[in-house]
Amino acid sequence: MKNKIITKNLLTILLVAAIIVVALSGCSKNSNNNSQNLNSNNGPFPVTLKDSLGREVKIEKEPLRIISLSPSNTEILFALGLGDKVVGVTNYCDYPEEAKSKEKIGDFSNPNIEKIISLNPDLVLATTMHEKPVKRLEELKIPVIVLEPKNLEDMLDSLILVGKATGREKNAIELVDSLKKRIDAVKEKVSSLPEDKKPTVFYELWPSPITTVGPGTFVDDLITKAGGKNIASDSDKPYPVYGQEVIIAKNPDIIIFSHHGTNGTNEQTKEDIVKRPGWSNINAVKNDKVFYVDENIIQRPTPRLVDGLEQFAKIIHPEIFK
Repeated sequence: MKNKIITKNLLTILLVAAIIVVALSGCSKNSNNNSQNLNSNNGPFPVTLKDSLGREVKIEKEPLRIISLSPSNTEILFALGLGDKVVGVTNYCDYPEEAKSKEKIGDFSNPNIEKIISLNPDLVLATTMHEKPVKRLEELKIPVIVLEPKNLEDMLDSLILVGKATGREKNAIELVDSLKKRIDAVKEKVSSLPEDKKPTVFYELWPSPITTVGPGTFVDDLITKAGGKNIASDSDKPYPVYGQEVIIAKNPDIIIFSHHGTNGTNEQTKEDIVKRPGWSNINAVKNDKVFYVDENIIQRPTPRLVDGLEQFAKIIHPEIFK
C-alpha cells in the first residue's frame, strides 16, 4: 500500500514537472520571438529592388553603413531617420546640420572611389551623374541604388524606394502620406481657378546668361501645382537661356529668382534685377512682385520640395494662401 502511494506521488511530481518544462519552453519561444520583433527592421531581407534606371539591385541584409553621393540623397536618408547609419557624404551635403559632420567622400560630380571603399559601405545612394562610380562599385559587389526623380511624385517614390532598401519602409510610407496631404491641400485650393486667374511666372536660375527652367524640371512642376503659368513652359529645353528682350516681351506677372551656386561674384539682389534696362515695364517689376526663394528647397528632390511648393503658392496666390 505504501509503495502504491509513493508511486502515485512520483507520477504526480513527474507530470507537474513535464507541464512546467512545456510552459517554460513556450515562454522561451515567445521571448525569442518578441526579441526578434523588437530587433527587426520594417522590411524583410534580402530584398531586390528596381532603382530609377530600372536596374535590379539586391540588398542581402539591413544596411548599417550607408554612403550618399549627393546632397538630395543625404537629405532623404536623414528624413527617414537613418542619419546614424550614414558614414559618408559629399562636400556639398549641408542639410540637415548633422550632415556637415559626416566623413567626406569628395565632390558631388567626382567622388573619391578609394575613400568610399575604405568606409566599407553596405549601401550607396547615387544619381545618374555617377555612371563610372556606380560601375566600379558594382564590380566590387557593393549595392548601389540610383535615384533620379523628375518631379514631386518621383521624389515621393524615391522615399519609398530608399525606405524599402534600408528597412524603413514604414517610416517612408508615413512621411509620404504626410507630404501628400500638404501637396493635395495646395492643389485643391487652386484647382478651381480659371486660366485667366493664373499669373505668369518667370523663374531665374542664373543671371548671366539669364537661364530659366522649362518642362521636366522641379521648378516648372512647382509653378504649375501652385496655380501659376511658367513663361518657359513652351521651351524645348529643361534649362533654356533667354535674352532680356524675350523676358520683357513675355511680360511675366511674377519673377522668382534663386541663383544656384553663386559665390558672391555673380549673385544679384532684387534691386539689381529691377534696375535692368527695360525691366521697369515688366508687370512683375511695376507691381513689386519680385521674390527670392532658397534654391535648395526647390531644386533638390527631397521632402523640402513641399516647403518650396507652399512658398510658391503663397507668392503666386497670396489671396488664397495667407
